[in-house]
Amino acid sequence: MVMTAFLIAVVMFIAQFSDNGMGDIMLKRPLVVSALVGLILGDLQTGVIMGASLEVVFLGITSIGGAMPSDSTTGSIFGTAFAILSHQGTEVALTLAIPISLLAVVLFQTISIVVGGLMSKIDKYAEAGDEKGIIRLNFVILITRCMAFAVLAFLGILLGSDAISSFVNSIPHGIMNGLTVTGKLLPALGLAILLNMLWDKKIALFFFLGFLLCAYLKLPIIAVAMIGIVIAGFTAVKEQELNKMLSTNSDSVKNEEEDFFNE
Repeated sequence: MVMTAFLIAVVMFIAQFSDNGMGDIMLKRPLVVSALVGLILGDLQTGVIMGASLEVVFLGITSIGGAMPSDSTTGSIFGTAFAILSHQGTEVALTLAIPISLLAVVLFQTISIVVGGLMSKIDKYAEAGDEKGIIRLNFVILITRCMAFAVLAFLGILLGSDAISSFVNSIPHGIMNGLTVTGKLLPALGLAILLNMLWDKKIALFFFLGFLLCAYLKLPIIAVAMIGIVIAGFTAVKEQELNKMLSTNSDSVKNEEEDFFNE
């Protein structure tokens, strides 16, 4: 279990480092980290399934400025790990990931407060023109932040897996059914949050088209997505042609006006 906890801690470190240290190359997304956790625990298929489910849940949640509503990375890693270790289904991963992701925000905010106290040090480096000092301090802050989450992952998996398994097994059957139903509703909530940000009357017709294709024609999600790509490509080409036509007409009118005044 020590090696398993260490490997999951490495996944946590890389995921956190990819955010600020690698320019956010999306390694921290639930689809990636859950699959890696599943691979470490010897159940890649379950990890991928859980990652896809958690990705939908956290799809519409984003960090704006310094406000982080939830830490999807930490929630996904712990939720997937505990669900696999306790031999429960995807619903347990969904149920555990949400509160854990919210608790992880406390650690994030605590680290941010500590980092805020170091800003005066950066100001001194800037006044002295010490560029290397600023770079060195930034790397120290980055590594420390990632290590804090890695240690949390290591201790959480090492010390918490048995406790979580016992806790899950002790949950009454009726409550577990309620958690299962709640877990199935969470992906719909994630899509609703995303749709709330993207909703536009001009494209509402395509939303209902996708619903009809899935609900009545029973097309798989991949097929609907491919149809969406075709529609998006066709629309983009038409808009490009329209913009080119408008630009040509504008240039023509401009030339006619210049000819008129030149005469």
